[in-house]
Amino acid sequence: MASALETMDMEKIVGQARAAFNAGKTRSKEARRKNLQSLLDLINENQDAMIQALKKDLNKPSLESMIGEVNLVKGEIVYFMNNLDKIINPKNVGDGSLMLMGKKAMVRNDPYGVCLVLGAWNYPIQLVLAPLAGAIAAGNAVVMKPSELSPASAEFFERVVPRYLDSDAFPVVTGGPEVGKAVLQQRFDHILYTGGSTVGKIILRAAAEHLTPVTLELGGKCPAYIDSSANIKSAARRIAWGKFQNAGQTCVAPDYVLCDANLKDKFLKEITEVLESFYGKDAKQSPDYGRIINERHFDRINSLLQQSKDKVKYGGATDRSQKYIQPTILDNVTYDDPIMADEIFGPILPVVAVSGEDEAIRFINSREKPLALYVFSMDKKVNERFLAETSSGNISVNEVLVHCGVDVLPFGGVGNSGMGAYHGWFSVETFSHQKSCLIDPSPRISDMTSGVRYPPYSARAESLSLFLTRKATSGELRMFQILKYAIAIAVFAYGVKALGFV
Repeated sequence: MASALETMDMEKIVGQARAAFNAGKTRSKEARRKNLQSLLDLINENQDAMIQALKKDLNKPSLESMIGEVNLVKGEIVYFMNNLDKIINPKNVGDGSLMLMGKKAMVRNDPYGVCLVLGAWNYPIQLVLAPLAGAIAAGNAVVMKPSELSPASAEFFERVVPRYLDSDAFPVVTGGPEVGKAVLQQRFDHILYTGGSTVGKIILRAAAEHLTPVTLELGGKCPAYIDSSANIKSAARRIAWGKFQNAGQTCVAPDYVLCDANLKDKFLKEITEVLESFYGKDAKQSPDYGRIINERHFDRINSLLQQSKDKVKYGGATDRSQKYIQPTILDNVTYDDPIMADEIFGPILPVVAVSGEDEAIRFINSREKPLALYVFSMDKKVNERFLAETSSGNISVNEVLVHCGVDVLPFGGVGNSGMGAYHGWFSVETFSHQKSCLIDPSPRISDMTSGVRYPPYSARAESLSLFLTRKATSGELRMFQILKYAIAIAVFAYGVKALGFV
């Protein structure tokens, strides 16, 4: 249980955030633009400090830090700043219903209020700042809790964020599980969590106490299928890049490969050559290869490796003192092997031979739904089968990971891999309530038609009411459009004639 002091502190922090939201520090267009600009300034003026923190936590190469963390967030912020008018202005909607004649129907993106962003340790900068940017764009106050397992990044947030953003509206909370429990006892208006399904269930239960909507990004075992028609060189290169960057600690990394049996040996040869071209003969000496986050996770991954020692095709070396595990390929893996039970979240890639897409689809559909699914095939029919017959948060054909950086695509899971999505416009929807608005500017005029709804009822009123509430067909909608244009042209022609131009 969280201590009384921690609970009181959290009540105060969340209360101050709510007071800041109610005071208008986050809601107006000017406030959103100011806060987004401040967040962009934070990133631009502290890039080196972020890269250093990521180096300390994960030995992350600077290029991976810039592409996978810093630039992704900057792109999100720029998108929101470019689209603030669209975000704030209500969207006019019309469905062809005669009920809406003379009325305005709109949808407004209302900020929820105070949101909670719970970051993860594997991409500790991006997974706090990207959802933060979306929540700011939507007009919310945000409580941030970076993961305690990436201490250098958590310290960065605690030290730097208050210099750029209002500390009441955007507080940073740091600490371990006890602090996390105290945070979850508070009432929030939306919670976004990135991490594992076990903690995700805890967060969902806590949110249920207040009926708080939740976005969960949970990962899972992401499969990669290699078809007999695949470009094997490209597949090996891209799978190796997606799997082994950040030392395999990526929620959308290919977790295992289902390879057409006729291509398996060729793929194994290609990917081992690719790994040596990436990291050299000794990846331990490579400046481009990361480390495991801590000893506990090292021990977990190493235990999986030791259970599969007889299946190591490439790699397998470890050094606990450096939290180093060599990029490792496993061969002759079966569905029942321990390595195939849970998400690996480390630099071990099992390769399973399959007879073709039928077997691959059956196996994928027999497991929990993954956050991502990757298909390598040049056969359009095969690709279409995976698109239509499998379920996953994302599916990419002949590519890996890139979808995470594309702001026109939603990033999110399904089933055991999560719920909800964000990035780009999807962040706006996630951190907003889509409020329906109906405005009748001339009730006296509209009562000429809609007045038939009032008692006492009659057969004539019933007939007219049924007509007015009936949905117009597409043909009728076209006729309404033509009629509207005809009326406009007639009014224009009358005006021209009245003014003596003809």
